[in-house]
Amino acid sequence: MTDLPARRVVNDLGKSEYVVTETGLKVVGDLAARGCSVVTIARALGMGRDAFRAVRGRQPEVEDALEQGRAVEHDALVGNLRAAADEGNIVANIFLLKARHQYREGEAIEANLSVNVNTGGVLVVPAKQSVEDFLRDAEMRDVMPPAAQDR
Repeated sequence: MTDLPARRVVNDLGKSEYVVTETGLKVVGDLAARGCSVVTIARALGMGRDAFRAVRGRQPEVEDALEQGRAVEHDALVGNLRAAADEGNIVANIFLLKARHQYREGEAIEANLSVNVNTGGVLVVPAKQSVEDFLRDAEMRDVMPPAAQDR
């Protein structure tokens, strides 16, 4: 009977509830580490999703086992992705830059520019930005030449 992952007990109020055993804690951690859903883990313990949610609230060690299992899965996936990136997988490299180092597509690149308004200089605007948006942003950054501010 002690090998069961969970068992029903009667609490102090006379209500029946599940208790996850040591065996069950191992099941929770192992399944979470394999990426199984909460529904699958609950079924492996012999209960439904709602009962599993309730037992996680009553038994902090169940929530800890779930989180530790998910951390194992996370670390394995990051390790696999990192290995692929190290082997030259461009998509893995791009994903890691975005996910771990906050790289974002489509954000304006900060540009230092100088315009000689006396000689009719050339204003270079990033391709993904309209001239109006560039001038408005430049005005906010105080890099717009004084002659252009009079417009």
